Amino acid sequence: MRGADKAVSRLANGLVRHDVPLGDPHAIARELYALLAEEPDVDWMFFGNEAGGLVSVGRLADSSSVFLMSDDFRAGAVREFDALPDGRVGRLRKSEGAFDSRERVWYTQAKETGKRYWTEPYLGLVEPVLGISLSAPVFDKGGNFVGVCGIDLILTQLSRFLQTLEVGENGRAFIIDATGHLIGASGGVSPVTIGADGGHLRLQASEATDPIVRETARYLHRNPDIAGSSSAGSRVFSFSDPERGRIYAAVDHAALGALKWTIVSAVPASDFLRPVYQAAYLSIVVGAVIVAVFVVLGLGMVGRTLRPLTDLTQAAHAIAKGEWCEVPKVRQNDEVGLLAQAFTLMTSRLKETLEGLRRSEANFAEAQRVAHVGYWERDLSTDCLTWSEETYRIFGLTPRAGTVVSLAEATERIHPEDRPSWSQAAARALRGESRYDLEYRIFRPTGELRIVHSQGDLTRDASGQPHSMFGTIQDITERKRAEEALRDSEEQWRAVFENNPTMYFMVDATGIIVSVNPFGAEQLGYTVDELIGRPVQDVFYEADRDAVQRHAATCLEHLGQAMSWELRKIRKDGSMLWVRETARAMMIKKRPVILIVCEDITERKRAEEAARWSEEELRQVIETVPAMVWTALPDGRVDFINRRVQEFTGLSLDGTLGGSWEPKARFHPDDVEQYMSKWRSSLATGHPFEAEVRIRRAADGEYRWWFESAVPLRDEHGNILKWYGFLVEIEDRKRAEEALQKAQAELAHVTRVTTMGALTSSIAHEVNQPLAAVVTNANAALRWLASKPPNIAEARETLERVVRDGHRAGEVIGRVRALLKKTATVTAEVDLNGLIEDSVALLKGEVRSHRILLRTELAQDLPAVEGDRVQLQQVILNLVMNGIESMKKVADRPRELLIRSRRDASGAVLVAVQDAGVGLDPQNAERVFEAFYTTKAEGLGMGLAICRSIIEAHRGQLWAEANEPWGAVFQFCLPSIAGDGAPDDAG
Repeated sequence: MRGADKAVSRLANGLVRHDVPLGDPHAIARELYALLAEEPDVDWMFFGNEAGGLVSVGRLADSSSVFLMSDDFRAGAVREFDALPDGRVGRLRKSEGAFDSRERVWYTQAKETGKRYWTEPYLGLVEPVLGISLSAPVFDKGGNFVGVCGIDLILTQLSRFLQTLEVGENGRAFIIDATGHLIGASGGVSPVTIGADGGHLRLQASEATDPIVRETARYLHRNPDIAGSSSAGSRVFSFSDPERGRIYAAVDHAALGALKWTIVSAVPASDFLRPVYQAAYLSIVVGAVIVAVFVVLGLGMVGRTLRPLTDLTQAAHAIAKGEWCEVPKVRQNDEVGLLAQAFTLMTSRLKETLEGLRRSEANFAEAQRVAHVGYWERDLSTDCLTWSEETYRIFGLTPRAGTVVSLAEATERIHPEDRPSWSQAAARALRGESRYDLEYRIFRPTGELRIVHSQGDLTRDASGQPHSMFGTIQDITERKRAEEALRDSEEQWRAVFENNPTMYFMVDATGIIVSVNPFGAEQLGYTVDELIGRPVQDVFYEADRDAVQRHAATCLEHLGQAMSWELRKIRKDGSMLWVRETARAMMIKKRPVILIVCEDITERKRAEEAARWSEEELRQVIETVPAMVWTALPDGRVDFINRRVQEFTGLSLDGTLGGSWEPKARFHPDDVEQYMSKWRSSLATGHPFEAEVRIRRAADGEYRWWFESAVPLRDEHGNILKWYGFLVEIEDRKRAEEALQKAQAELAHVTRVTTMGALTSSIAHEVNQPLAAVVTNANAALRWLASKPPNIAEARETLERVVRDGHRAGEVIGRVRALLKKTATVTAEVDLNGLIEDSVALLKGEVRSHRILLRTELAQDLPAVEGDRVQLQQVILNLVMNGIESMKKVADRPRELLIRSRRDASGAVLVAVQDAGVGLDPQNAERVFEAFYTTKAEGLGMGLAICRSIIEAHRGQLWAEANEPWGAVFQFCLPSIAGDGAPDDAG
């Protein structure tokens, strides 16, 4: 634990301390590779960023190192690469599914808590082995969260260690987690199994094929209070198993960070009770022999001497009372001396034997307690019973030393319904008709009902008359409950087996059918009796029989592992059906059998065949259409291109599958980045893909315009199965669009020149005014210089005004030239407030000549827009001039013109020109933007149409509304550079 914490700390600190660029996955990969080399006990290291990307490095079972990296270091497909010795990324090994580190519990917990986090055990992404992860948040030098790093610990070594443990002859030691899944076990029990779909799954301990592990786990599940909390320490319990008899087990807990594991050791009683019984019987026999020898030798020596034997006799009496005293030494070389030596030797051995007997008795008593087996003896002359301590405990009573139990008291504890059968069994045993052997129910003082199994034998005296009965009693309540549960389970299984509309077969190792359910037999046109005992090969299509043998052999080699295959079977009437079989080999009554579940897939096979024909027909159609068609896998790799693609691009199908389908080799360099950005976005989101792109023609190297679209094909769960792409040539359309744009530009230029013609007098006035000021100030400067002495300060100030007025005139002329200049569209950042002020400067003369009050309300925080400055100024000038024109004949109200700018709710920039003129007819509000529609006698009807085309080309909108109580408002909206969003509404 401490080693793992230190490794994670070094990893988190190393990424920041070594100034690793956390946006560069290759730099992170090199750092992880170097840190992993310094941690021999760590199997994997990883780092996930805030974009959902992943970089991971680890060691495989064959000691090779690999990298796992997500595309573009963000959420998406994960690729596995070789790890080169210097930490560089090698060749691509394979691709995994979609991955988003932000959705993983190790990421979310570490980010939310800011602390280290241990995960629950899981199956690896690369190999089907168990592992756990320790993750920690990563903060940059400024204390900002940048991602989560961590290590993976593979539990292979723990599993191997458990495999080496030997717990008795048949016992098992295993570890389970809080959900009951197996972490590891002794006896060759694997914590990983194969699911019905062929994928690897974690194994529930209660579903293990090993009976000790399975039944112990099920008993713990039914009795959760046995294990208790982790603070309760280890606990011992026992239960009955139909196969193994009484099983004794102990549980303890292990805490790995936040993980709670339970360690279990279970041993059948037969593994340790047999040696105990053997030792007890051997001790009793040895003691009896020694005592017999002692008596024989003592009687033989009494006749020869009395006095030297007095001390020996007293010592023997003391020993007989259980008082071990010092044996007197007899220093004679005759028979008495030899007897004394023999007595001394026998005394010491007898003492050792009796001590061994006491130990055996204690062991026997402990074995009774553990096995829940007691003994009893019935004195037939008094009808009193002597019970062992365990017998008292079985009846729920406190052991009473030195006392007996009356037969009536014992009978009171028997269930009333079982007393007649108990009496009959005891009577038959007393008559010698049969051995006493009976199961019956008893009541404890608490009212609890228990089931016991008692058996005994009749003991006779020297005359052959019955003297007593001696027997054992065992609490079999748990075993009976287990048997009842087993019977219920067997009933349910048999009901499922007999009535389930699925074909079930059981085949032995020689290939003979040993069981089949009625539905399975009916599907093949047989009865159950006709199939049982018959070789399973007989019901398979002849061409598939060799495959049947191979599958059966493989299944028997991998006991407990599920396998699947598809084969053809023959009905009794000779018709054929396709089946998908899922089989698992296991041991039943110590012999291997194969359990097989069959699914009729005949209709599916027919549908697949029809689909193949349909696909072939579709392929023929695709090959003949005059468009380019392609398909791609879910990760974007192209796996099919039609003949039109090959002919136009010069690429072959083999080349495409080999990885030569690179955009740089086909597309115009200016289109590659935009195309790939859209394609990656569609792969990540699953949205349909559309793009206009120039593709190089192989015949002459010319680039031609194509419109490409692709849509995903999904399964019933919404997962993408394949992408279908379609390309249509739009070269002619593109040329027509360019011609149209050129014509529009020409027309816009004509409109600008026409506008300038109308503004000629205003512009002349604006130019003459600063020029007149220049002349006046220049004359004044000459006078200041001609005075005696020259007034240099006044002359300098006057000349500065000359320069200022000259610049004013130059700015007016510059604006006119820029507006009249015929140039290509130039997109740049434009300040609309500045553009409005420049336009107002050009219109000052026109405004004064028509006595118009022009006001501006310009927002101070207005963001810039992207567009052509000249075209946008043309729109503003046209809208203002239209407003001036509409107010020429207004005499009953002020002629006011208001220009406003502001940001709308969507973040776009809104410009409005509001006049107090004759207004708009609401029915013709949209017609004013039609080409050649005008309300002015001298108008061409093109100005507003050109303005709308310019605004729409800038991804904006232009519209008109009536202004209350009079006049009109013309507004246009453009996306700002900051928001980069199109306007939501024309209102």
